[in-house]
Amino acid sequence: MRALAVSRTGESPRLLDLPRPRPGPGEVLVRLEAASVNPMDWKIAEGALTEQLPHSYPLVLGADGAGRVEAVGEGVRRFSVGETVYGQFFVVPVGSQGSFAEYAVVPEESPTSVIAPAPARISVADAAAVPTAAMTALGALEAVGLREGQAIVIVGATGGIGSFATQLAAGLGAHVIATARPDARAWITGLGAADTAGYAPEEIVARARAARPDGVDALLDLVGDRTVFDACLAGVRPGGTAVSVNFGAPTEQPANTDITTSNYILMDGKAELLRRITEEITAGRVTVPVQERVPLDGAAGALARSKAGGARGKTVVRIQGQDDG
Repeated sequence: MRALAVSRTGESPRLLDLPRPRPGPGEVLVRLEAASVNPMDWKIAEGALTEQLPHSYPLVLGADGAGRVEAVGEGVRRFSVGETVYGQFFVVPVGSQGSFAEYAVVPEESPTSVIAPAPARISVADAAAVPTAAMTALGALEAVGLREGQAIVIVGATGGIGSFATQLAAGLGAHVIATARPDARAWITGLGAADTAGYAPEEIVARARAARPDGVDALLDLVGDRTVFDACLAGVRPGGTAVSVNFGAPTEQPANTDITTSNYILMDGKAELLRRITEEITAGRVTVPVQERVPLDGAAGALARSKAGGARGKTVVRIQGQDDG
């Protein structure tokens, strides 16, 4: 099978011909029709997790994918051959499986990965763009504690996580202030943002104070710039909450503020988060913000563009040339 992989940490990703995996007990083999790009994909290729988790080489990249169940191992009860599924294919050792491949094996139940029946309302390709970004968005908003009638600033709103977070926050009845470049402001407003701001902290704070003179209730940082995060706290009310999904918040609660700050990492409760996201999509309350579609042999370029920054929405990778090898 073809797969986008690296043979060693720091190597440029390239297409390799690898053996097709086989499902063991409790595992599901998925014939992938599509995958999607997340920043963590290129970060893993560069060694972001080498000190935290064991790795396997060649390291197949990609976490999010969708396709049809090709085979199931002994003991699998929740999935059957031919069923369309989607989810996060993050298996330890890292790189032993990955979604930038024609086939991948994933445990039926696992703390690091998750699959579920794909929403019937959207295409299989669009389903591949959902899992990590949408689950992270939902989990982070819960960490923020956002409620109806409150106001939130989302820094980095036009990326994958941000475009889902904007929709979910607006769906809660919150006033969303989204950072965006001028050419993306109409687009993010269409997803539910009530107002937009540029990326300069002083403009973000000014927009927050214009919407709520005492400060907004919450800040959600998706960029990870500590300087920007700290500066934007001036736009959050006393007693408010500020959360970063990219380690932009201090590791310890600052002593000079009564704003609760924390970093959110998507770790636990993935099955429940994906179930709820499926419900939102099926009900038509959330749309999938796919902005680019590339073939598998264009995935390395898509990763490079993700690393360069400024991405809008999600990029889908079409898995082509499936075979029996």
